[in-house]
Amino acid sequence: MLKKLIIVGVCGVVAVSAVKNMKVGSYLRSEIEHMRAEAESRIPPEREIARLRNEVKLLDKDIMTVVTQLAKERVEVAQLREKSDDMRAKQSRDKELLHARATAIKAATEQVTFGDRTLSVIEAKAELEEGVRRFTANQKSMEAIDGAVSSREKVKLGLEKQLDAMKNQKGELSAAIDALEAELTALKLQQMESKYQTDETRLAKIKEDIRALKTKFAIDREKLALMPTVFESAPTKAASAKTVDDIMAPLTTKPATPTKGEPKMPTAE
Repeated sequence: MLKKLIIVGVCGVVAVSAVKNMKVGSYLRSEIEHMRAEAESRIPPEREIARLRNEVKLLDKDIMTVVTQLAKERVEVAQLREKSDDMRAKQSRDKELLHARATAIKAATEQVTFGDRTLSVIEAKAELEEGVRRFTANQKSMEAIDGAVSSREKVKLGLEKQLDAMKNQKGELSAAIDALEAELTALKLQQMESKYQTDETRLAKIKEDIRALKTKFAIDREKLALMPTVFESAPTKAASAKTVDDIMAPLTTKPATPTKGEPKMPTAE
């Protein structure tokens, strides 16, 4: 029983440790990704444009790799074509020779003359058969070379198209980066001419400092305007010299009787 409890406890500790490690690993990955994004957001546009230009320059290495492959294909295809042409010419000569020997063997009775050699009909047939066998084998080799030439021609054509595409893409990318640089230059000029600036140049910081000082001055002026109301007592009113009857006179005094011809004013009730 004790053994089982120990095993269960160990398994629990291992499980908790694994979960913690998973959480820690996830947190670290999240933090690393956040730091990477933060670092990328702080990269100045000028440096990013310079990086892009460097990447375009590195395309020259890729282009040269294709150029090397294409040059190799062109040379090897030319050599294969030359070999195929030589074999085709030799096969043509051998075929004529074999036909001539076959004709000579057919016309002979006991002996056959091959060039400066004189052979029996049996020997001539055996040599003719060997010649036909070699011709057939050479014909298959020539056809294989022709097939290789056809395949290598496709590879060469593909490399030529790839090279053209890479050169065109490089030109388009360079033009796009030039346009970005021109846009950045115009934006910087616009920021310099504006009183609000969003970049982190010295000029932008000076403008921001000036705005901050103006705000500080305005706040100080408002504080000065508020000071009297906070620290000075309200002015006391002078004591009135009037009696209560004088003060109430407008309410208690009857209006004078109007003269003849004047409208009678209503009395207050």
